[in-house]
Amino acid sequence: MGKINSKKTIVGGIVFDSQTEGQYYQYLTNDPNVKHIELQPKYTLLEAFKISCSKCIGEGKTPSPKTNRMIKCRTCEGTGKKSRQPWTYKADFKVTYMNGNEEVIDVKGFANERFPLVKKMWERKYGQELIVVKKVKGGWKRG
Repeated sequence: MGKINSKKTIVGGIVFDSQTEGQYYQYLTNDPNVKHIELQPKYTLLEAFKISCSKCIGEGKTPSPKTNRMIKCRTCEGTGKKSRQPWTYKADFKVTYMNGNEEVIDVKGFANERFPLVKKMWERKYGQELIVVKKVKGGWKRG
């Protein structure tokens, strides 16, 4: 997901996608309850899958435009199926606390229109809340 009006920032030798993300990392590193911070953990929301090729109707062959003889379909390369890529998501942080609890956190200055769907898909697949954090006057707001 693209960041909106954000500038890459370096904190402790680590490049972050935004100043806010870097500041939250500093906040986490100063929290004595935090045992481990994983940066940019990647999650698969929807596995890769195949669909029938509409050009050859799943047969793998289609008539040649010149000779009208059956040739290998160029769209699906003769398999009769087209591949769809997996839908992946990178959170900002996965935090493990001293008590063993884990949270996946996304720092947002602005949530684009796609993010609520991503959040819902992540929560459905992984069975826990995706924590969204915003910077507010005087600290951080979890929502």
